[in-house]
Amino acid sequence: MSSAFDDVLAGFRLGESETLLRLASLDDFQRAQHALVAQTRRQLFILTPDLEPERYNTAEFADAVSAFARRSRFSDVRVLLGDPAIAIRWGHKLVALSRRLPSKLRIRQLHEDDINPPEAWMVADNIALLRRDSPAVHEGMLSAKSIPHAQRATLHFEEMWNRSREIADFRELRV
Repeated sequence: MSSAFDDVLAGFRLGESETLLRLASLDDFQRAQHALVAQTRRQLFILTPDLEPERYNTAEFADAVSAFARRSRFSDVRVLLGDPAIAIRWGHKLVALSRRLPSKLRIRQLHEDDINPPEAWMVADNIALLRRDSPAVHEGMLSAKSIPHAQRATLHFEEMWNRSREIADFRELRV
């Protein structure tokens, strides 16, 4: 027996689906992220306070991002984060992936002026938007066709990207 969430997610088509999907749990976010990344064609931007290990440090998410990045020579995955301390201390699958695919997956730290408030969202192909409403809970939304909002988020992301900096601790030292 499938739920309303399952039915909407099964019908998710990037750039086509009009339904706004409400996310109310970590499982909802993980499933929605996977569906979004699987349908992304060229560009995936992720804004996160700390690389949210419960959401992004899973083999499934890393595999989905890796498949997307390898799908085309034009694939572009960029991640902006506020605080890299957790990923530096404990390691992170996306950081390891960025070391293997440095031209496809780039991770940078937000400029201090861009950290507040701690936003968390993903934009796919300048069309779709997945947003977490609060850093304290796993509630948010996924919209497959949110063009004006996705375009504003993309412009904001690119402005922040231009002010951001590389994270030296994420680079791999080769001997």
